[in-house]
Amino acid sequence: MTRKHILITGATSGFGREVALRLAERGHHVTAGVRAVADIEGLAAEAAQRDAALRIVKLDVTSAYDRARAAEQDFDVLVNNAGTGEAGALVDLPVEIVRELFDVNVFGPLELTQQVARGMLARKRGKIVFVSSIAGLITGAFTGAYCASKHAVESVAEAMHAELAPHGIKVAVVNPGPYSTGFNDRMMDTPRRWRDPAVHHVTPERLTFPLEQHDPEEMIAKMVDVIESDDGAFRNLLPKSAEAFVRAEQAHAWDRRQ
Repeated sequence: MTRKHILITGATSGFGREVALRLAERGHHVTAGVRAVADIEGLAAEAAQRDAALRIVKLDVTSAYDRARAAEQDFDVLVNNAGTGEAGALVDLPVEIVRELFDVNVFGPLELTQQVARGMLARKRGKIVFVSSIAGLITGAFTGAYCASKHAVESVAEAMHAELAPHGIKVAVVNPGPYSTGFNDRMMDTPRRWRDPAVHHVTPERLTFPLEQHDPEEMIAKMVDVIESDDGAFRNLLPKSAEAFVRAEQAHAWDRRQ
């Protein structure tokens, strides 16, 4: 196995944190980006406990300064993992919150990718991995803003896959289904920050995540494999059972009535 220089964003928690640690444990040169300086100490302590040589930097993908600093180094693989979620009916959800969501999930990663890809283009090799979601392939009620942002990520990844292949750069997308990392439950709780029952009549007082959530271990292992591999599928959706669900939902969209 060739040791790679890897930059992974969103390593404060969830998939990003564990994937960064595992890649470092496997001998890769990993730079783990966290959103705030306060997040560095805890991750550094866990890395030391696990004897994982992990370089940790503040990398808020919405910060032009943080992006520029991160892109000063050359990387074999960029993993756009940073993301956030917002729930609520689109007719209610404040637009400024939707803009912030797209800044984190779409525009920040796109700008970081543009900067990091310059070095890859010069070397005519590299890999870009976008961590999307099952929500990038289907859409559900009360998660429309999040789904829209992940649909945008899918389009970015699809276009870059076609545009960068002639230049020796591979692009892959990872689509986690419902896994119990805490992300989904936190997302469904976000309307508490803004919901006013006197004004917002469509968003329920309480939202719960509608799908069974699975052990994230298989997705973590798959992400490590996608990042390490020099070949493989463009799209990587797990759990496997979600593939039939997605295909059925997409087919149903053609027959849906107004």
